[in-house]
Amino acid sequence: MFAECHRVLAPGGHMLLAFKVGDQRRHLDQAYGHELSLDVYWMSPDRVADLMSEAGLVLDARMIREPDESEKPRQGRQAFFLTHKPKGSRRDTSG
Repeated sequence: MFAECHRVLAPGGHMLLAFKVGDQRRHLDQAYGHELSLDVYWMSPDRVADLMSEAGLVLDARMIREPDESEKPRQGRQAFFLTHKPKGSRRDTSG
């Protein structure tokens, strides 16, 4: 997935990524007022950072947010990463 992000970003382009922190998969049958079938994967911030780096993206900022009192405890922590594709990177035009 991050290789594809690297491919489509222009050199110097930025990407903001938000994800659930943890090591689990949750299946949702209903969310956001709709019936659906969605697997939500919670990931380790270190693992995501490694995958992004392997794809050639540079991590600029990293924030981990704890849930506040108004959120259900099962909501868990959230990570926010700001990354960019280096300006010297060639944009892949294969397709």
